[in-house]
This record gives sequence, structure tokens and C-alpha cells, in this order.
Amino acid sequence: MSNLCLVCFIVALFTVSRATDFSWRYTAKLAFDDKKSESELVRKHDAHSLSECGAMCQKDCSFFGYNSKDKKCRIHKKIFTSGMSEETGWRYYFPDFLPFDCKDLFDNGYHKSSVYDIFPYRTKSIPVKVFCEMTKMRGGWTVIQKRIDGSLSFDRNWTDYKNGFGDSQKNVWIGNDVMHQLTKENNSSLYIFITLQNGTTLYEMYNGFSVSDEAGKYQLFLAGPAMGTLGDYMLDTGSYYKLSGMSFSTPDRDNDEHLKANCAAAHNGGWWFNNCHHVFLNGQWAKADWYGPWFPTVRDGSSVGGTVMMIKRH
Repeated sequence: MSNLCLVCFIVALFTVSRATDFSWRYTAKLAFDDKKSESELVRKHDAHSLSECGAMCQKDCSFFGYNSKDKKCRIHKKIFTSGMSEETGWRYYFPDFLPFDCKDLFDNGYHKSSVYDIFPYRTKSIPVKVFCEMTKMRGGWTVIQKRIDGSLSFDRNWTDYKNGFGDSQKNVWIGNDVMHQLTKENNSSLYIFITLQNGTTLYEMYNGFSVSDEAGKYQLFLAGPAMGTLGDYMLDTGSYYKLSGMSFSTPDRDNDEHLKANCAAAHNGGWWFNNCHHVFLNGQWAKADWYGPWFPTVRDGSSVGGTVMMIKRH
């Protein structure tokens, strides 16, 4: 690669504060110096400094140009740089790609199902490793729970479920804090599937899913419509065991609706228990006393070969 090509791309970095309250790094691409883009131009401003121009690059901005000579700023909606005209003084800045979730990755051309880093806290210093399902249901799904065998216990305390545990490639709980970050400002769908020991896969999808913060006890909110082959036993308002609206419980933190028992301690795993459940995906692996993974469709854990819960922004 020639020295000229090396200079064409990454040259200058700086940080500005965006409307979403996090720092974002921009890379100047010198190959576009002294050129002006008309691509997806959404706004033009006067700006006294580069930082002032960068701060104007908000939610509808994919890249921006700053003319230090004329103190002008141009905000662009999409990254597309063909058809640039010559004009002295312009330099263009492009954001480093910090995907918020798997949908961000899918929308930017990452179509292989694999483990990726995402940034739900909107800061480069806190990456979260997740498995992204890029082939099912038009791709872009962030896996929040996955079990393929009994090598990892899900009988864990509040802190473990808060922070997450496991291996994103195998058995994992992404963490209740991360679930909250991913869903607190977004309308998301929830897609669940259970693979049986005989190889049959059953699924259920809900149109709305979110989790509150720790102060709200990671309360679960579900919305319909629900569709699939498992049957709706999480949202069903006629069920004594509906899970929508329930707080999260662990063996050391009893937040369920049962008057006498701690459902998480009794059933050996954390979950959004009601009184107690008809759906519970974190039970003791492959045991008959893992009651009701998805009752009555899947009556006990002895028939379960795998579970997955995944979400995607609308």
C-alpha cells in the first residue's frame, strides 16, 4: 500500500459531545479535503470551531464537513461520498462505528451469525460481547439468553443475573442491566425458541419487550401480538402465571407474587416469576423436576435440547 493511500484514510481524531450524552470519536479522511459533498445534505450552519460543528452532528447525522477557512458546517444524513465538487477549505469527518446492538451490525453489512462487540452503554470503554443471529427472521437479533447443554448453572444470585454470565457462543445470560440499556428507549420484539431432544424446534415471538432498571427490579414488559408454535403463556392476561409486569427474582432476592414461597429458590434459577410460572427457561438442565419450561407445550426439562431468547429493535 502506498504512503498516499495510507494518508487517504485515518488521519485526525477528535471527540465531541453529542445529543445522546456520550463521547463520539470522528476520523478525518484527507482524501476528501478541499471537496464539498452534496450527498444527503440535511443542514448547513455557521460554526466557529470544529468542535462546534461536530456537536451539530446528532441523530440524523452520519458524517459532517467543516470549512475552517469560511467557518461553515455541513451535516449529512447518510455516508455516501461520490459526486463531490472542488471547494477549498473543506474537510470531512466520519464517526467510528460503535454498534448499539446486532441490528446496527446487520444494517451495516454484517450478515454472519457470530459473536460481536456491541456498545449498549454508548461508550467505547464498555463493550459487551453478544451472539448476533443474522439469518433468522431477517437478521439483526441480539441473543440475550442461550442454553445448549448443562455445563453452566443458571442457579445464580442477583448480582450474576444483573451483570450477566456465561459464554456468548454456548450458554449465556446477557445481563439484566444490558437488557435494560438495549430496551429502555426502543420498541423491541422478543423471539424465543426451544429445541427438543428429538430435534424439533418450537418458537414464540412477541411484538413488544422491555426491561426496567435495577431500581424497578428489572420488571418485564411484554406486548402482543404473540405468534408461534409454543403458544402464548407469557403474555396471556387470562393466565394466573402471566409474566408481563413481573419483577425479576433470584434465590437471594424474592420479588415474585407468591405469598409463601421464593419461586427462584424453589425452582433453582432466576426469572420473572409470578405465582410461580408456566414459562421458565433457566431451570435445572435436562431434569424432570425442571417444571414447565413452556407449559403445557414443553412440560419438563427432560425433553429440552436448547433454548434461545433474542431481541431486535423495530
